[in-house]
Amino acid sequence: MRRVALLLVLTACGDDAALDASTDAAREDASNDAAREDAPLDVGRDVASDSGVPLQVASVVDLGLLPLPSDTVAGRDGTNSASKDGQLLWTFGDTFLYEATPVDGSNVASATGAWASVDAPLVLEQPVDADGIPAQLIPYTEDELTQNRSAPLDGWALWPGAVIDTGDADLLVLFQRIKRTAGSGFDGVGVGTARIAPHETVARRDPADLFSRPMPPEEGPPLYGAGGVAVDGDTVYFFACEEVGFFNQGCRVARAPRARADEREGFEFFDGSGWVADIDAAVVVIENVSAGVSVSFNAHLGRYLCVTSKLLSDDIILRTAERIEGPWPETGLVVSAGDGGILPAGEGTNYLALEQPALSDADGTSVVISYSRPLGSFRGEVRLARITLE
Repeated sequence: MRRVALLLVLTACGDDAALDASTDAAREDASNDAAREDAPLDVGRDVASDSGVPLQVASVVDLGLLPLPSDTVAGRDGTNSASKDGQLLWTFGDTFLYEATPVDGSNVASATGAWASVDAPLVLEQPVDADGIPAQLIPYTEDELTQNRSAPLDGWALWPGAVIDTGDADLLVLFQRIKRTAGSGFDGVGVGTARIAPHETVARRDPADLFSRPMPPEEGPPLYGAGGVAVDGDTVYFFACEEVGFFNQGCRVARAPRARADEREGFEFFDGSGWVADIDAAVVVIENVSAGVSVSFNAHLGRYLCVTSKLLSDDIILRTAERIEGPWPETGLVVSAGDGGILPAGEGTNYLALEQPALSDADGTSVVISYSRPLGSFRGEVRLARITLE
């Protein structure tokens, strides 16, 4: 979904008419964020739970959208967050613009950010320039900028991923290096790291990738972290999710000490029975996901909770397991869009559903999830919803 939207924006560079035509509709949609009332949701039971304790949902409530930074921004997608000292960093992927960004002359910033407080997560601090354009969160290299300016359909995007508090003064931000090829393919060739100080909107990019693949894009080692990250105590788990069958995305998992989450030599990989140093020994631990997952320990359930979008659907899937490395059930509890607090997409399907653990209740009785909701015509929004468990 993100690939299609990005292609449309890239091919529209220099042609503002299509964007201008949808400005009024975009603003109307962005302003329609009144919170919905609590609504009971009959989503059944997670009968596949390993523990035998059924997972049930009492209600789902829409909390509203993460507001756009200015009228120049048509929409954006793909969010992650982490908190530090009560401050919350939000990261966003493709941020579509009605004006060309001064960074590379295109109508998309591939990574942007905003700050908020944990107590008011929808009140965003997101500065913009005189034209209403937010900063590029992950800076491009000179070579990437040169390629983007000369041939945007064969250029680069830097999609931000998980945000991790490693214990340092700054937060660690993961990002994917995405190579475009003839405007028809968007391939991940690396997962990099960057550091960002509180209330800054431009990170300091580390020069080397944490995980990478050969160029031009070829089959190679999985890109751990591109499929999501779980922080559990002093350990961070990195997921790499790829196609493993027909309409089936599966994820492998690696782990590293939280204080060394940006050091490749600190990683181990789950081989089905234990943790090993050999990256090629890793096995798929969870299947039937869409793009990526979030996993956290839920105190209410006494188990780990996985949240992911359902492939080619507006719905969200919840699953539980006794351990982060599984075994995870093939299916889980489906939270259906339109029955409560998950809004159906305006065009296409919702995607990139993830839990935002910093906003979930400490006792696990309710969790806050985000999801990207496409609206069409270069427009899209990121919304939050609260899922209360029985």
